Amino acid sequence: MTVRLDQARADMIDALYKASGRTCNTYTGLWQEFCQDIAANFRDTYYPELLSKVVKAIDETESVMSQKVAQQAIEVCRQQLLGDKWR
Repeated sequence: MTVRLDQARADMIDALYKASGRTCNTYTGLWQEFCQDIAANFRDTYYPELLSKVVKAIDETESVMSQKVAQQAIEVCRQQLLGDKWR
């Protein structure tokens, strides 16, 4: 399991490096930059807009429960992102 987790982490950092547009061949501060950006995005997320986007995505599955499912999906994402410490 540790090998898979380490590989997943390395893959994530490589993906972040590519997405960042860096060309300096250094990863210094990359994780911190990502964490700050995701925290700001999470803080500034307008719940009704997010809910609308999730409902629209779920509606494409033609589920009659899309509103409820969307709310539950967002809550799961929040719990996962916050972890035990921040709940």
